[in-house]
Amino acid sequence: MPLSSPLKALLQRLVALRLPPVHPLVLALAVSGFFVLFYNGQLWSSVLDWWPGRSLHDLVFIASVGLFLAVAFNFVLQPFAFPRVLKPVLVLLILMAAGVSWFASSYGAMMDRSMIANVVETDSREVGDLLSAGFLIHMVLFGVLPALAVSLVPVRLAGLRRELIYRGATVLGSVAVVGLIAVLFFQDYAVLVRGHREVRFMINPSAAVYASLRYATAMPEGLRGKFERVAEHVDRGVLPVSAGGKKTILVFVVGETARADHFSLNGYARETNPELAKRDVVSFGEVRSCGTSTAESVPCMFSDLARSDYSAAKAGSRENLLDILVRADVDVLWLENNSSCKGVCARVPQETTWELNDAQYCEGGECLDDLLVRQLREAIAGDDALDNGRDLVVVMHQIGSHGPSYFKRYTQDYRVFTPTCETNQLQSCTQDEIVNTYDNSIRYTDHFLGDTIDVLAQASDRFNTALLYVSDHGESLGEGGMYLHGMPYMFAPDTQKHVPMVFWASPGYREASALDMACLRGGAGKEYSHDSLFHSVLGMFGVHTEVYRRDLDFLAPCHPGAAVAHVADLPAPDRPAHP
Repeated sequence: MPLSSPLKALLQRLVALRLPPVHPLVLALAVSGFFVLFYNGQLWSSVLDWWPGRSLHDLVFIASVGLFLAVAFNFVLQPFAFPRVLKPVLVLLILMAAGVSWFASSYGAMMDRSMIANVVETDSREVGDLLSAGFLIHMVLFGVLPALAVSLVPVRLAGLRRELIYRGATVLGSVAVVGLIAVLFFQDYAVLVRGHREVRFMINPSAAVYASLRYATAMPEGLRGKFERVAEHVDRGVLPVSAGGKKTILVFVVGETARADHFSLNGYARETNPELAKRDVVSFGEVRSCGTSTAESVPCMFSDLARSDYSAAKAGSRENLLDILVRADVDVLWLENNSSCKGVCARVPQETTWELNDAQYCEGGECLDDLLVRQLREAIAGDDALDNGRDLVVVMHQIGSHGPSYFKRYTQDYRVFTPTCETNQLQSCTQDEIVNTYDNSIRYTDHFLGDTIDVLAQASDRFNTALLYVSDHGESLGEGGMYLHGMPYMFAPDTQKHVPMVFWASPGYREASALDMACLRGGAGKEYSHDSLFHSVLGMFGVHTEVYRRDLDFLAPCHPGAAVAHVADLPAPDRPAHP
């Protein structure tokens, strides 16, 4: 698109400007101060909130934080302070800092490795949800224009002797300033950093640069070495679930951005689960996620690694749950309606919804989760589903309540709670509007899960069927000025880690596997985590392998012979009874 005449004229005038040359050290220091003053709103807001004192000492200490950051930024830029190097580096940092400052101020985002993974591994549909007029204006004012200004400033070095003096003085001056700050305010900094370790994720742009380097250097071991087989021996033995000649079909629904405390099955005051409440499900109310983002949680959910040992590098170079199931002669199908399977389904058959271009359920490259139900119905309806004699796991990765465009995640029939937030700019809506819209998306997930269970129930004359639903992470809905998800795990609020988990089994599955549902309900209030998923699914198919841990299989205590107390007719403590 051609530039408008006024804009074109403005750019021509800017390019024609004859600015006086400056030394690269001066330009680096100026931009460092610019970063501190204009790109760290989240940091300053947090520091002022954490440090309520306003004595002269307190004010000077707070000012010293800005001085320290400016000196630190400038010191790091010294190796790049040469004419051909400095400006490209500064332009890149300015554009990065502008983007980070928008998401930090608008959504409370913090920059760590998992957040960079979210950025890198997102797709065009998710990017579209995050773009807005406000974001574009912000990027022009704080990204494009400052970057253009830096690119137009001529830089020039001094003579060799002066250059050595300037650079030596810069290093010594930086050390002196930092030393003076340490002498005067060491105790204050110790209190601030020890009490609020998350502060390091708020420093812009250094946090984003560091996190990007960590992400780039955490190359999966599978790219540098051989793929690791974690289960040396895999077999299934004699399976009670094969009794009567019926195959077993498990639908494993990987939810998206659902909070356990917004499920009415878990005691939420609003009726967000009317469909699941009509079906014989067990809802586990105390489940914690492996991560706070899809990029982190989904691979972890299917890994044998516990959250305490998990890393993307390790998981990317080793077998996951689906690989072991395939080795145990279980068919696996991955149905995708989110951004991707994050590498989990790389070695199994997979289908994506948006490639179907379905006129009923898809619009603008995004599809409603109902399309997954249709794909499931088709997958188990044909004769092939009966002929090969192998059990089947269908993983359905839903779009769920993915934000910030919660209003896109349901149809108008499910716009039950009003008024709603009909924009992706959450900061422009009230918290009540955001919660209403989010709860409508949860209610739509309830409808989706109800329909999925109905498909499995209708097929129960041919198969022993079961469903396991677990969300990948939770969500912040404006509490404390925080939105969306992806916070560093150690600092993330419980709302981003407390996730719903629901289990359903057909009468045939219960009988064939001798599963005591009353026992399962009795333990529904226990604390579980994503660590249990790998072992519980292996247990459902009777997979014998050295990596299986019975103590992490949440179904294991409720099979005959398990040493557990049966509280058959009692609901879990402080939890509603389910039909």
